Amino acid sequence: MGKWLTRYAFSSVTFFCLLFGSGVLPASADPLGQPLPGESAAPPSHRALVLTIVSGPAILPPFRTAALQCSPLGGGTHPRTREACAALTRVGGDVSKFKPPVGMPCSLQYEPTTITAVGVWDDRFSLSSQTFGNPCLLRNALGVVGRF
Repeated sequence: MGKWLTRYAFSSVTFFCLLFGSGVLPASADPLGQPLPGESAAPPSHRALVLTIVSGPAILPPFRTAALQCSPLGGGTHPRTREACAALTRVGGDVSKFKPPVGMPCSLQYEPTTITAVGVWDDRFSLSSQTFGNPCLLRNALGVVGRF
């Protein structure tokens, strides 16, 4: 399954880069990542993820998918880009760090729901996922990040 997961992650990142045409290097950097003469020494870090939500513990087939570009420019198909980027910044782009708040009402129905985030966060490859007991727990834990 590791080879399959790597292939899925690579194809998702490739799709996202082709969709938004940003790649992982800023336009002001040479291929080695060094700033060009006259440019600032610290180019903005890149933060772009493809988010998927699936029924069950597997990561395919997704029933919802959103592209989210947080930096250097905001964009993507997520309906609330700015708020989702702010929430993801607090956890370093890692969706496995979101926890359901205590006291939020959800049924005890067992319907596993998984969110996966794959892409680039702070100029590094990022892959994280988390399975919740049901969609209600996922919505409560992720907040705006899972509302797409």
